[in-house]
Amino acid sequence: MVPDEATPLRAHMALCLLGFRGSGYSPEFIAAMHEIQSGLRDYPDERLRLVDEPDLICEACPNLAEEGCTLGGPRHEAHMRDHDRTVLRRLGFAAGETTTWREVLARIRKSIRGRDLPSICTTCPWLPLGVCASSVDALRDET
Repeated sequence: MVPDEATPLRAHMALCLLGFRGSGYSPEFIAAMHEIQSGLRDYPDERLRLVDEPDLICEACPNLAEEGCTLGGPRHEAHMRDHDRTVLRRLGFAAGETTTWREVLARIRKSIRGRDLPSICTTCPWLPLGVCASSVDALRDET
């Protein structure tokens, strides 16, 4: 992460980072997730710019093409942007808004429960594992 700039973070990745357990689409993707997750854990007040488009993590994903995310097929990017906008709405942010990981966590804690994820993360292949839901609920249980 760059200290003087807000790190772009695709909005739905805030939820993904909570449930990330070291698996992913490729070794490069796993390394990118781990780096961002570690940086946010160590520096929760670092500035983030929440976006509804591919971010640094996406750049390491083998499903990223010129047109965006192709995980669910060639037109999947539109679905991912809708997903980002749903998360932004739930957390009370606008695309492009700058905030901190600490504030993102506070808003997740207030506005999202694990049981909400099926309606938010509709087609995510990781959703059935339950780690994201349990991570969101564990965050809510923290004081």
